[in-house]
Amino acid sequence: MLNDYLRLSMKSLRHRSLRSWLTILGIVVGVAAVVALIAIGQGMQRSVEKQFETIGYNTVIVFPAGEGVAGGEGPFGQEGGARPGGMMGGFMGMRGGFGEATAVDMSALEALPMVVNAGAQRSETAMVTSEGLDGQGFLRLTGLTPDMPESFPGYFGGYVIGDGRTFTEDDLYVVVLGHSVAVDLGVQVGDEITVETIPFEVIGILAEPEEEGRGGFTIGNMRNSLFTPIATLEDLYENPGAISQALVEVAEGTDLEQATQLIETAFSQAGTPVMTTTASEMSEQISGVLSSVNLTLSAIAGISLLVGAIGVMNTMYMSVLERTREIGIMKAIGAKDKHVLRLFLIESSLLGIIGGALGVLVGVGISGLAGKVITGSIAFGPIGQGGMALSPHFSAWLIVAALGLSLVLGALAGALPARRGAKFPPVRALRYG
Repeated sequence: MLNDYLRLSMKSLRHRSLRSWLTILGIVVGVAAVVALIAIGQGMQRSVEKQFETIGYNTVIVFPAGEGVAGGEGPFGQEGGARPGGMMGGFMGMRGGFGEATAVDMSALEALPMVVNAGAQRSETAMVTSEGLDGQGFLRLTGLTPDMPESFPGYFGGYVIGDGRTFTEDDLYVVVLGHSVAVDLGVQVGDEITVETIPFEVIGILAEPEEEGRGGFTIGNMRNSLFTPIATLEDLYENPGAISQALVEVAEGTDLEQATQLIETAFSQAGTPVMTTTASEMSEQISGVLSSVNLTLSAIAGISLLVGAIGVMNTMYMSVLERTREIGIMKAIGAKDKHVLRLFLIESSLLGIIGGALGVLVGVGISGLAGKVITGSIAFGPIGQGGMALSPHFSAWLIVAALGLSLVLGALAGALPARRGAKFPPVRALRYG
């Protein structure tokens, strides 16, 4: 019996092929939009989680609180000593985006037994020239404690020496260049560049990153970066002990909330108040924002799916109207209301499931293309040039839910037209047309 229903339904759809395909197209658009947006949203969340897993959750990021801490607001627009709870505040702070570097007494960490590693960085905008550069350029010069890239590899993805060496505690006016900036300056290892009228020896050049957008979590694009010992910046720009931010690794198993409080207290007692955040906090903030955005976009995409369902209903009403005489003949030879009802329900369900299957395929293609475009246009990651590629995620439940939803919507959209056709009086149906 089911085979007969399917055969008759397919015959009806083929007979009205143009109308059927236009109706199916409405379902395709709706399902494709839902699948693509959800897949991209899930891909973003998984990329963020993967990035934070890579850098580790046992690192505390420390920001100088600035002069306003003692009596008013810090650089995050918060009361003195408050931690940068806002996502954008935390991210901008990681880039040293709030004012000048501020002196912080890093020796305050020595009294904390749970601290395993600590490193500081300072960023300044410097005037750079070289013999191979026509004119001069203003570039970001980042000072690091010598072992910082090795101690925090997750935060310095792409810091791989391709030629030469990195600097040590004994080095002063030396610089390690990113691959692209070395090409732009026209220099090699052993050459000199001038930073603020002072010659710097190029002792190392970073390797060309294998992945597009590969960069450091707190640095940005490694290709265009200049690194020097943080002591050099202190000598060049004065203000000893000034940092833009610091990274503090605590022992595994340490309560991070308690650790951040102890770190803030230690710096406050040393007379240099700081604010802190952790990878865990930022991961939760980003995931929460992405979940909200994903839900909103999916709801908007669901509107197009609803429009497709309305198209199915319209098509089925037209089909019932055109086949009124056929319904009368079926009832005259013994068909019951339930048989007519099933026939039209199966026909509308077919419209839904065919549109759903095609929509899933189209959604997969759209999300894959969108992932490549987004990854190519911006180096996707929570801090920008994070070296993460956006890969849409297609979970089994998403595919099953999309197909199931399209089938249910098709059946529901055809329910009223099917009921109308089933209840049509046979004598009146035979007279129709």
